[in-house]
Amino acid sequence: MNLKKFSVIFLTILLSSCKKDFVPFESSKIEINDFVVDEIDYKFLSTKSKFQYKNENQLINATLNTRIEKDKKIWFSVRVALGIEAARGLVTKDEIIIIDRVNKQVIKSTPDIIENTFKIKLNFEQLESILTGNLLYDISESDNLASEGNYFKIIQEKGSIQSQNLVNSKTSKVEKLILFDEVTNYLLTVDYENFKPLGKILFPGRHLFTSVSYLEDSSVPVINNINFNYREVERTNKPLKFPFNIPSKYVVKNI
Repeated sequence: MNLKKFSVIFLTILLSSCKKDFVPFESSKIEINDFVVDEIDYKFLSTKSKFQYKNENQLINATLNTRIEKDKKIWFSVRVALGIEAARGLVTKDEIIIIDRVNKQVIKSTPDIIENTFKIKLNFEQLESILTGNLLYDISESDNLASEGNYFKIIQEKGSIQSQNLVNSKTSKVEKLILFDEVTNYLLTVDYENFKPLGKILFPGRHLFTSVSYLEDSSVPVINNINFNYREVERTNKPLKFPFNIPSKYVVKNI
């Protein structure tokens, strides 16, 4: 076993055990019809959250506003001290555009930048699912399903990617997602906490992301943490506005 793989396995165990008091239980296999996952359905979703990004060299605190039109686009605005907007972005199935107001530039790319940056392939719908606490993949007969104490575990394999979801058997909500790519050794864990009513459903008021990746020819993990603490969440059928005007004097960079 190489050092990278060992590090990832160790970190997976560590991250799986923290933030929730999961006690080891004997697993019992279950069938696909034995349980349901309560997912969030919406046409338009708007949120406001306190956002924190942290790695070995950086600590960024900001306010993040997002608006989603399901299966079409994700809009976001990042505001820092004194409510000044630092960046605004628009994500679609074909393009990612970020207006960087600090450096007066516009960054244009394709969704491939997610794979190039984080070493894992996610399409637009999967990105939506991660942001809302829904399942990344539909459940199928080929999945490994088990009951462990008060949780259902869903283990799925899609090519080189293995995903694990822990679903609370009482609320039917996903409380933890673990993604691991066996080719790149990329690891992502997401903890969904502090569930609050959103109409007749529950929405996770706190999202905790931890990603572990490796630079080329290095066995030292690069760890990034992103936290969302949601203050406002609104689900509506009425179309939202997605204001996005690119300043003509900004430099455009295609990456």
